Amino acid sequence: DDVDCEEKKEEYDESLPSFFSCNDVTSLHDVVAQEKMMEDNVRILPTTNEKVLDYNSYLAHQRYYDDLKHIDIKYMDFGNIANASGDVDGGRLIVEQRKSLGKGGFCWDAGFILGEHVIAHEEEWNTAVVGDGDDNAAATSSASPPRIVELGAGTGLTGLMIAKATESDVVITDLPELEGLMEDNVRRNFGGERRLEDDDVVGDSDASSSMTSSTAARDRSAAGGTVSSRVLRWGVEEDYLGAPYDVIVGADIVTSLYDPQALARALHALSGPGTRIYISGKARLDRPHEEFDAEMERLFERVERIWEPSSRLRSPDVFIIVAGGKRL
Repeated sequence: DDVDCEEKKEEYDESLPSFFSCNDVTSLHDVVAQEKMMEDNVRILPTTNEKVLDYNSYLAHQRYYDDLKHIDIKYMDFGNIANASGDVDGGRLIVEQRKSLGKGGFCWDAGFILGEHVIAHEEEWNTAVVGDGDDNAAATSSASPPRIVELGAGTGLTGLMIAKATESDVVITDLPELEGLMEDNVRRNFGGERRLEDDDVVGDSDASSSMTSSTAARDRSAAGGTVSSRVLRWGVEEDYLGAPYDVIVGADIVTSLYDPQALARALHALSGPGTRIYISGKARLDRPHEEFDAEMERLFERVERIWEPSSRLRSPDVFIIVAGGKRL
């Protein structure tokens, strides 16, 4: 109506030509509203001027998928992490990024996609824990929480997502230089620190510095699992404590920076007969993946590549390798 039209005109002050009709103004208003919906919601922490991204605002538009799109964001607020039934009782996940650590200090598309895919297929890997991958074991439930290890975790995004959404015992691992970042993200989300509530700062690192990762690991999320962090170097057998694991995950870890055959052998060493493995990647480095795939097929009976993972993030060329059936 005319009143609504005048209100919309006021939003643009004198920037509109005088000959603009109400229909013109309404159309322009709708376009601007749509553009606003297609922006990342980034806020600035008042005490540190650090940026916080509401990741769900990015998921709402997904206009770009380049690897470096969020490298200037300090904290990624992923909101409440849902389980396979859509319940979000596990709570909110906020992950810190550290640019100074290079590739390992960022949250990557392949990590988020892997987390959502593994959560969506929880019944599948719980079945694998009990029934060694046998489809006849679908009705069987695990007597104790599945034990999950994430390799090359970096920020810990994938493992933290799984621990928020499922009743599992998760260990996130990486090289020594990433240990501090992993520990901080564990404490922030499972150790009782404040979590960027409105205008609050992100926890008190000094006050919590005495809390060890093992302490944080025992703090179960509201309806999820437990999580801890530690160093695990591929090929160093003394780092393989806890093996075999029920589930092994790794996001975007088949790269030119690492030995793909050493990774496959580490997966084999950490596996048991019923272990289910999920490795996500992006089709940008053919040779490392070819070497990794060949070694995985030599070491495991079942190796499958999934090109359409179960995730809200539609980043192109991201796939997931699912493997099992350890060859002795």
